[in-house]
Amino acid sequence: MLHMKLEIDFNDSEKSGIKKTFLFQVAKKTLAHENFGYLKNKNISIGFATVPEGEIAKMNAIYRKKKTVTDVLSFCEYKTKEDLQEAVDKNIYLGEIIVCYTYIVKYAKAEKKNEKQELAEIVSHGVLHLLGFRHSQKMFAIQKEIANQFIK
Repeated sequence: MLHMKLEIDFNDSEKSGIKKTFLFQVAKKTLAHENFGYLKNKNISIGFATVPEGEIAKMNAIYRKKKTVTDVLSFCEYKTKEDLQEAVDKNIYLGEIIVCYTYIVKYAKAEKKNEKQELAEIVSHGVLHLLGFRHSQKMFAIQKEIANQFIK
C-alpha cells in the first residue's frame, strides 16, 4: 500500500448529496491500484466539484470543443505522467475533477446501472486522467475494478 496523505477539496454546487468520504475512498483506491511509487510520502490534493448540466455543457464546449453535456471533466496540473513523476515537491496538487451528478444519475438509470457504482467509475476515471492516463483498455479496466468495489 502506498503511503501518502490525501486531501479532497469538495465544492458541491449541484447539491448532489455526494459524501466527501466517498470521493476520498474512490480516489485513495484508485491511487493505490497501480505502482505510483513516485507519489510515496507525498501530500496529494485533488479539487472536486459538481455542476449542473448547463454548466458542464458550457465547459465541455470551451475546453473540449464538444457542445454536449458530459459526466466528467478533468483539469490536470501536470501535462504528462513524466512531469508528475519528476515533481520533487512534497505537496502535489493533481488537479480538479468536475462532475455532473444529475447526468450520471440519468445515465445510470437509462443503462440500469447502480448509481453509486457508476459514480465511483466516473470519479476513478477522473483521478486516472489527473495521473496522466489517456483513454485505453488499461484505464477502463482499472476504473471498472475500482467501481466494482462499491456495489451495494
